[in-house]
Amino acid sequence: MWYVGAQSKPDPNPVVGNPATSPVSVVLISIDGLRPDAVTKLGANTLPHFFRLRREGAFTDNARSARDYTITLPNHTGMITGRLVTGPEGHNWTINRDTEFPPDITLHKQKGSYLDSVFAGAHDYGFRTALYASKSKFSLFDVSYNESNGAPDVIGADNGKDKIDVFQFKNRSENVVDQLERAMKRDVYDFVMLHIRNPDTAGHVFKWNTEIPSPYMASVRKVDELLGDVFEQIESNATWRGRTYLVVTADHGGATGEKQHKTIQNPENYTIPFYVWGPGIPAGADLYALNPETRKDPGSLNPELHEGIPPIRNAGAGNLCLDLLGVPAIPGSTVNSRQDLNVWPPIQQESQ
Repeated sequence: MWYVGAQSKPDPNPVVGNPATSPVSVVLISIDGLRPDAVTKLGANTLPHFFRLRREGAFTDNARSARDYTITLPNHTGMITGRLVTGPEGHNWTINRDTEFPPDITLHKQKGSYLDSVFAGAHDYGFRTALYASKSKFSLFDVSYNESNGAPDVIGADNGKDKIDVFQFKNRSENVVDQLERAMKRDVYDFVMLHIRNPDTAGHVFKWNTEIPSPYMASVRKVDELLGDVFEQIESNATWRGRTYLVVTADHGGATGEKQHKTIQNPENYTIPFYVWGPGIPAGADLYALNPETRKDPGSLNPELHEGIPPIRNAGAGNLCLDLLGVPAIPGSTVNSRQDLNVWPPIQQESQ
């Protein structure tokens, strides 16, 4: 595959064990419970930072959650492992409340075998990783990849079994983003995952109501402000500016007028956005148009894993992030496992 423009795809063979050589930083932002039609309905004047992602980056409003679960933790587990939920190839994590976690549980114990992740992939290549979350249940990921439960690093220099260098949790997204902003002023992560909960919280309390005004739509406006905070930190610091990619998606949507999102047959629950922004990403590009042979717009359907050409899924985000870092795909992953989700401009043919 060829790339054009002032920026090019990151080096696929980064110097192992030396994070200072990382050519880029990648920030994966998951916006819990975000319906893409809420963004388009509010519009560019109300949501300038969402529309900056659309104007300057590549995106789709018709990506998909997991096929069989449209709830938070199974879908986030998919994002970090590159797998859907059920079946022999799935990650098999179906619990959604940390109060329901069995004692001493990890992703690996639930699966019955070790589950690699985007954190392990980045960390084992010597890159610094972080997770900033606004729900306590994300501690599952920190525990699963800590010094006791992470796998040994067998790639290059030994960077240890603890795959998440920094884990921060605050119950309010605003506080989580504040923490990340303070960290970005003094430090650089090569890969960081940020979880923002506002739309999900508003939907469960006040219903997924896309009428204007409504508490749900107000929560989307707040998320736009938080995205603006992230943009500001990227642009105000030379160590982030010009070398940072944002991959922004959601775990699920929500059913109109309801306080839930569990019905897997409802397109309002499984239809999600997917944005990619950063140096060299084609401005305003449709992700399906960039991937005519490997991804197919599913219309209103949510296909099975091996049912024809796949849609763009949130579970492909982890392997995309590693691809942007120049790191191979997550071992055992099944979604974007070939890292063939193209986010670059097609080669420009010379005129005859």
